[in-house]
Amino acid sequence: MSQIQLHKIDLNLLSTFEALIEEGSVAGAADRLHLTPSAVSHALGRMRSQFDDPLFVRVGGKMQPTPRALVLAGEMAPILRSLRRALEPAEPFDPATTDRVFRIGLHSMPAFIAQVTAQIGDAAPGAMVEWVRIKPTNQNDLVDGLIDLLHVGGPAHLVDGIQSVDLAPITFFSFVRRGHPAARSWSAEMAGRYRYLQVAVEDTGGTPIEKEHRVMNRPRTLGGKVHDFPLVGPVLAQTDLITTQPSIAMQEIWKRYDLQPLEPVAAPKDFPMRFAWSARSATDPGNVWLRETVIAAYRDHEADVTAQMQAVAIPLGA
Repeated sequence: MSQIQLHKIDLNLLSTFEALIEEGSVAGAADRLHLTPSAVSHALGRMRSQFDDPLFVRVGGKMQPTPRALVLAGEMAPILRSLRRALEPAEPFDPATTDRVFRIGLHSMPAFIAQVTAQIGDAAPGAMVEWVRIKPTNQNDLVDGLIDLLHVGGPAHLVDGIQSVDLAPITFFSFVRRGHPAARSWSAEMAGRYRYLQVAVEDTGGTPIEKEHRVMNRPRTLGGKVHDFPLVGPVLAQTDLITTQPSIAMQEIWKRYDLQPLEPVAAPKDFPMRFAWSARSATDPGNVWLRETVIAAYRDHEADVTAQMQAVAIPLGA
């Protein structure tokens, strides 16, 4: 027997076949499908020709399926169910009832992470938020669906399959312990007398702060490195080191360890920031809700923190 040409199969024929199997008559199938009996009879004729089998024969006033039709019915039932599920409109996303796990790639920003975790928990009590460390494979993980939302700093190229939204450029401040000698007469010359603390969050061969110091010909000497932002506070509190960091990363730290913000000697003025997500998830209602929630909170948080620091930062003298 020749092989069925699947591309020639009309899906309407499958629905008609299903109705004939379940109703047992042309009239019943026509009523169920809102068709005329002649239309159903015509569809049955096409199926008989396609499958080279009568499929249904009249026995005692009722259409009885042939053995071939029974085999087809058993094979097609789960396929038609799956097809209906696939073609049904997506269920609306309801934060109040969801149990999804949301994964967000972000540098360690304790105050912001705590705020957003609480905010999502209030709106979506059954959801879980997993904060993922920033690492070189994050973009691939985003494309593969292992991360829902990624905070991207700097002019990094985004791989294919990623969409993003621009954020306000980061504002940088320098920080020293309260009572640091440099804070009494803050200037580029004074800053050059002290060594710096660097946060080595990625092994990228240099930070934007170092690059800006080179561009401005204001060399700095490193006196220490830590692997994450929360370690900056206790180190500065016990030393005369200086550090220059993004405002949002220091929101909790500068207050807890009573650090003094300073206008930086050298820092990028237009360091770009973005939130990114997989293009495959661009219209997913849950992902849209997550993006809107996190991005709005980030923008408000970053603006508030920067304003607080600007109000007390010591300006750079001559």
